[in-house]
Amino acid sequence: MQLSFELNPSAVDTLQMQLVGEISTAITSGRLVPGTCLPGTRSLSQQLGVSRNTVLLAFSALEAEGFVETREGAGTYVSNYWPELAPFDASIAKTDKAPVPDASANTNASPPIFCDFQLEAVDPELFPTATWRRLMMRRMQSSDFNLSKVGDPRGVLELRQAIARFLGASRGMKLEPEQILIVSSIQQATNVVGQMFVSPGSPVIVERPGCSLIAPIYSRAGAEILPVPTDQDGLRVDLLPNRPNSLVAVTPERQFPMGATLSTPRRQALLDWAERMDAHVFEVDFDSEFRYEGSPKPALQSLDQRGRFIYSAAFALTIGPGLRIGFLVLPPKLVDPALEALRLLDHAYPCQSQGAPWLDQAVLCDFLESGGYEKHLRRLRKTYMARRDTLVQALQRFFEPCDLSGTTSGTHLILRLPAHLPDAQTCQALARSVGIKVNTMMLETVTGPEFLPDWNRYILLGYADLPEHVIKGAVERLASVWK
Repeated sequence: MQLSFELNPSAVDTLQMQLVGEISTAITSGRLVPGTCLPGTRSLSQQLGVSRNTVLLAFSALEAEGFVETREGAGTYVSNYWPELAPFDASIAKTDKAPVPDASANTNASPPIFCDFQLEAVDPELFPTATWRRLMMRRMQSSDFNLSKVGDPRGVLELRQAIARFLGASRGMKLEPEQILIVSSIQQATNVVGQMFVSPGSPVIVERPGCSLIAPIYSRAGAEILPVPTDQDGLRVDLLPNRPNSLVAVTPERQFPMGATLSTPRRQALLDWAERMDAHVFEVDFDSEFRYEGSPKPALQSLDQRGRFIYSAAFALTIGPGLRIGFLVLPPKLVDPALEALRLLDHAYPCQSQGAPWLDQAVLCDFLESGGYEKHLRRLRKTYMARRDTLVQALQRFFEPCDLSGTTSGTHLILRLPAHLPDAQTCQALARSVGIKVNTMMLETVTGPEFLPDWNRYILLGYADLPEHVIKGAVERLASVWK
């Protein structure tokens, strides 16, 4: 590590004093946090163009004042405690978290969070750590392991082959690996599709209410955003506008946020509409792997005979958002334009395109091919279904009548508040008063709630990362204040 210091030989203070001042200021201002290993004396003297003895004397002075500590055989480190705390708070550096407010100083302060019913959560305790470590070590010990190699911008071929087989079995898709591009996320896939189809004035049709991720990306490209309402059967295909060359972004398997599945008649009607309008359909699949009753419907792409449907999904909710691997499935004629768009978005030089990290792709491929992913999904479904059941039973116990939707799949459900309870915003504030965080249709990831009648009567409750005893206790607390 190099330090961004500059010493002035012409200054009144000696070089040693200047160096002491630079390092101590960097520590007290928070630029060097506790536990940071400082460069070696020889390396720092070469960097600053001073004698090594000057650096040794500066380090000795800093250690005497308590700013640094020397660990035998390991080097010199910024101390966990040092004399000048202002303006930097050492507790922040030590915990990497903001300081907790003093509740005693504010009688209106909210209590600590007991339960957060956040949406799209992932339980880190369910990550297949042992299996992933084993697969990663095997790849690192193989002759292919060389992170200096230039990767295929389409993604590792083995992984694309594995994904093609998986989608054929799980989503009824008949495709070749050449139709798949590896991306970092659904958001990047959305950007790629936008690069291909969206220009100033382009009509883009989105669901309302829907995911707030999509429309802003296309709005920035100058698209004309055309919202279409949804209901208990998904997108109201009968309300699609007669706009040729449109792009339709849809979540057919589990509409976000209301959890509806696009009915079979509407799927066919959407296909017919796309043919008439010479349009393309962008199918976003957030969480079709979590279906607890019945089987997921085949992807829209399985109906496509004219190359109008594009499919995107990611492993963020099944493995974890830290993996940063998703994929696009495209009609053959759109693969090259999509690859060019991906290069423009993510890679400065096509000859050096690397795509998602090779090692992550290789390990994910092995995870899929070994059957580990299917085993992992079964474990997730079993765990999430038990948590869903606990939440449903607790809500039914305390809130009768209990109008629930979105329970057959996904990782959150929707509670329509009984008539005797106040509106969603009031219930949200009451919940927070007892340490519970719930979501209304005003959630930042939701857009267009006004398209839903009585939108302020709905509460969204995620349960993926919540132990069953926490769910029970949280609902009991809600019952104590929702009266």
